[in-house]
Amino acid sequence: MRYFFRVEYDGTRYGGWQSQENAPSIQDALSAAFGTVVRHPCIVTGAGRTDAGVHAAAQGAHVDIDADINLARCERSVNAVLDDDICVYGMQRVAPEFHARYSALARRYNYSMVSRKKPLLYKKVWMVFYEVDWDRVRANIPTLVGTHDFSAFCAAGTSTENKVCTVRSASVSEEADLRVFSITADRFIYKMVRSIVGTLIDIGRGRIAATMGDIIAGKDKKAAGETAPPCGLVLDYVEYPGIV
Repeated sequence: MRYFFRVEYDGTRYGGWQSQENAPSIQDALSAAFGTVVRHPCIVTGAGRTDAGVHAAAQGAHVDIDADINLARCERSVNAVLDDDICVYGMQRVAPEFHARYSALARRYNYSMVSRKKPLLYKKVWMVFYEVDWDRVRANIPTLVGTHDFSAFCAAGTSTENKVCTVRSASVSEEADLRVFSITADRFIYKMVRSIVGTLIDIGRGRIAATMGDIIAGKDKKAAGETAPPCGLVLDYVEYPGIV
């Protein structure tokens, strides 16, 4: 039987979502926790492979369990086994054909930045100490919306050939020293959000004269700016049909 659930985690001490040999992963921690609780091997599948140091508020995931379980009891037990920097919630039974990655309609990422040192937000924000023209940053954000080839914002090392994504919305909000860039799309390619954020900051600080539209159209990674650090990035929400 297949079960869906959401995952919240602080990715600081993990090598990312994906199971790997040389670092602890979110996927391995969840698979081990479910296996301990249901007493048979489990493999948890997620909606997206967040990188090392990236966090999540509502990652989507599924697991196959060979029993009709008590959802609330299983959820409590898994959370008791997991370390304090990972939790599961919203567990529910889904159809066998449901897939946490391929059934997703959209994903929303938030990237947080501050303009001064903020120890209480350490490893949760990018501390941007540059002089940034935020009006210029905001002026370049609307160009991201729509269906585009985002090759300019794909990091080296990806095996993904299709770099076309449809961005539903993109914006930046501001409250005191905190600025949050939010972007929602049907899919994202490797390090795309971090590359976009770093490029926006480089445009705002005058290091890049080209517009975001120019960079998208050129499809040249060399035209993009630096890649923002992972600590400010959160997979905020994954949308599915019929699931809140």
